[in-house]
Amino acid sequence: MEDRLIELSGIPDDAIKSHQLEFLLEDEYIVPEGIFVLEDEVKEYQRAANEVYEIFEEELHKLVKARDFRLFDFPSQLEDLIVHSAEQKHAHLLGRFDFAGGIDGLPIKLLEFNADMPTMLPESTIIQAGFNDIMGGLPYDNLLEQLGVAYNWLGITAQREKLMLGTSLGHAEDIANMSVLLDCAAAEGFETMYADLPQVEFAKNEGVFVQLEDQSYLQFDFLLKLVPWEFICYEEPGLLDDLHNLQLQDLIYVLNPAYTLVFQSKVFMAQLYKRYSSNFLLKTSTRAEDFISRRHVKKPYLGRLGQRISILDRRGKLLDATEGDLEVDKWIYQEFAELYKDNCDEYYQPGIYTVRGKSAGLSFRRAERLIVDDDCQYIPHFIRS
Repeated sequence: MEDRLIELSGIPDDAIKSHQLEFLLEDEYIVPEGIFVLEDEVKEYQRAANEVYEIFEEELHKLVKARDFRLFDFPSQLEDLIVHSAEQKHAHLLGRFDFAGGIDGLPIKLLEFNADMPTMLPESTIIQAGFNDIMGGLPYDNLLEQLGVAYNWLGITAQREKLMLGTSLGHAEDIANMSVLLDCAAAEGFETMYADLPQVEFAKNEGVFVQLEDQSYLQFDFLLKLVPWEFICYEEPGLLDDLHNLQLQDLIYVLNPAYTLVFQSKVFMAQLYKRYSSNFLLKTSTRAEDFISRRHVKKPYLGRLGQRISILDRRGKLLDATEGDLEVDKWIYQEFAELYKDNCDEYYQPGIYTVRGKSAGLSFRRAERLIVDDDCQYIPHFIRS
């Protein structure tokens, strides 16, 4: 295979520091190296993302119509919110498909869909833009442009005051990602504000508020959250009750909507594999015995950050595994897919962002092992003809 690694003269320190992103410089997460991809490869990534999203959307429509969520074992309040947000056609603002392959003829295969609250936004926009001059080329990156279009559409169609509150659990990474999203919204005429989740008041039968410095309260019509739906469901049931009350009365519009947890769940991919024919879908099952004599991967139904993943060989011998504090009692099993590997034996995982279901940008993560987890590096890219 052709080595796509590019040695660069430096990193965009000015862009990183001017946006208060110095924490991304820790642990060599940003390094003076990049990767190039070909125009035809980018087009195939786009085609993969668009085709697979249509499949996700079609199956969601069937689930909502049948009111059948037994596969997921979600709380009943969340099922109500899934149905409500899907039937009201609430916008799926942003997602990211994580694929394997796509370079040097390796087949593109979907590994998972970060549909609820995808991150890496500062890296894929601000830092990638800073690398463009260093790399002497342009990436596939329409993310900010397409987010602007989506916010404009939302402001016109949602028929609400354009007051948007962004919230997260307060980690530096979450706040940095939220800043990208809120800046895009502000550029499209939204009045925006950020508050950590504990500062947000969810008033029953009234709405979502934040107390201002003058002790008055400001009500918001849109809630842009970087708080996972599974965290809300299983760690903060009181918050789930609040959102159930407020959303079913149409007192708040939540981005991303509840139905994205269906997309996020790995067991959904097992259902898609059984019901749809697509070269981009990996064989996925809830039964380990479906992979006898085949290399495969074991994953939690609802996993994050590459935690609690195992790779097993044809004989069931463990090849690699990650730990984590994630408590898991349900697993899916997935056919192993090849990641592109450079001449230094490092692996690359491409991610394709979607905005309102359409492909909008490409990013790469790199790891020294086959499981790409929180110890990975961000690697910029550019396109060659």
